[in-house]
Amino acid sequence: MNMKSLIRKHNPQIHIITNNITAEISVNAVLALGAAAIGADSLLEVSEITSSSDALVLNTGTPSIDRYEAFRLAGLSANTKNIPVVLDPVGVGASTFRKENILRLLNDINVTCIRGNATEIMNLCDLIVDKSCDERLDQTDGRLEQPDNIMPFKLQSDKVISRGVEDAGLGFSKDAVISLSKKLDAIIVISGETVTVVSARDDFYKEYPGGSIFQKQFTGAGCMMSALVGTYLAAGRKGNITDIDSVESCIRDYESCARKAERRVYGSRNIGTMNYRNTLIDELSLLDKPWRYRFDKSDLNLYAITDRSWILNDNDSCSESSLEDNSCNSNKASKESLYCKSLEEAVEKAILGGATIIQLREKNISDDEYIKRAESIKSVCDKYNIPLIINDNVDVALKVKAAGVHVGQGDTSVSKARSILGKDYIIGATAHNLEEAKIAQTCGADYLGVGAAFGSSTKKDAKPLTSLETYKEITSNISIPIVAIGGINESNMDLLTGSGIAGVAIISGIFSALDIEKQANILSRKAKEDFLS
Repeated sequence: MNMKSLIRKHNPQIHIITNNITAEISVNAVLALGAAAIGADSLLEVSEITSSSDALVLNTGTPSIDRYEAFRLAGLSANTKNIPVVLDPVGVGASTFRKENILRLLNDINVTCIRGNATEIMNLCDLIVDKSCDERLDQTDGRLEQPDNIMPFKLQSDKVISRGVEDAGLGFSKDAVISLSKKLDAIIVISGETVTVVSARDDFYKEYPGGSIFQKQFTGAGCMMSALVGTYLAAGRKGNITDIDSVESCIRDYESCARKAERRVYGSRNIGTMNYRNTLIDELSLLDKPWRYRFDKSDLNLYAITDRSWILNDNDSCSESSLEDNSCNSNKASKESLYCKSLEEAVEKAILGGATIIQLREKNISDDEYIKRAESIKSVCDKYNIPLIINDNVDVALKVKAAGVHVGQGDTSVSKARSILGKDYIIGATAHNLEEAKIAQTCGADYLGVGAAFGSSTKKDAKPLTSLETYKEITSNISIPIVAIGGINESNMDLLTGSGIAGVAIISGIFSALDIEKQANILSRKAKEDFLS
């Protein structure tokens, strides 16, 4: 069972003592996932409320003496019950008052995870990790011994960085953050353009793609993340999932929703920070739903179709689509430096670069082998909440519970595919003209692939060219979204601007690249600009 289903199943209660500015959005984010939230902050009840909760989230955004005492009492109660505690040290460098009280908190309670921006985390490092910390940690196998005459955590720096809750963009020291994680025995999450997760206990250090520029344009995006981390930790413990795996799952889900929300607002032409904020919460609420209920034309923006011929493994003698010299006598070592060694690796790189949907295209293999490959690719897609479409095999799509299937003109009919798959699966169909497009839509297709736009080096029987006028004719008369396919690359993609299509489907233009992630990123940016903006 995945994390989203675990949250719905267990409906954990998250006690959130957050700041006055972002309380509403933090609670709504938790509710959207299917958990319960309570925001008690009175000294008279915080301990009792925490004792009946499954996780505690502490946010120091609007501090006061009473609020810090509420944090402390709730934290002690959480530690007694052994439930996860997430600390969001908002503006820790903004004043001496905040610094001193956050240090007192960390002296009194054990936290499971600290989530902050780079400036906040580095301020904590300045306060807690002194210059000799790394050396002393090495000498004590990760256990930091403190002199007997001082508190465990003593104010190490008197400087105040007064930027409120903003991230100054100063970056952070990897060694200092690892030391901070060791000293606090806590998972550290640093949010920004990329999200970094550090756990010294788990020997874990990893960076993840960030979400959207819109997250910086309204207050509460970081607070939402902290509340969601608490939610995932609570559900994970009920499902015997490790804390680090729960945090990792949370970051991937949250940031994938953030990227999807950005594409949606651009695609709807309703661009604005508050529309984005609400769309982001909508995306969170749909995470555990079947893909057809989440499907949107923005999912077609960069449609990557796999091509195994570009993947090198030890059993391959020579790829049909070879290097530029097309020679089987090329030095294998040089080929290994250019190609991914597995399709899973190639698909992950395409997703990290910006692919919004993946189609697994396999020809001339048995259903059993197709299922095996599909399950493996689906695990990669699921990790990033990217829909997986199976090419021309309804049975395989059903067996692996893919997002859907794509059928060509000579394949299984759309009507038959819909009768087999039911209402929860996405069905795409190929069309070459308006008549074929209308039939596919009437039979229940959710999107159409139309082409070949510029010919195709992959599909030998593709029709020569589809004119811009044909694309306009189809998109003007069909309500479901259209994706163009066939020989599309970064140099000719602009020629499709104004055609009304939702995106482009690309095979060799992605998977033949020496750097798949970089190439997908270039194509993704262009596709977003040309077809969503």
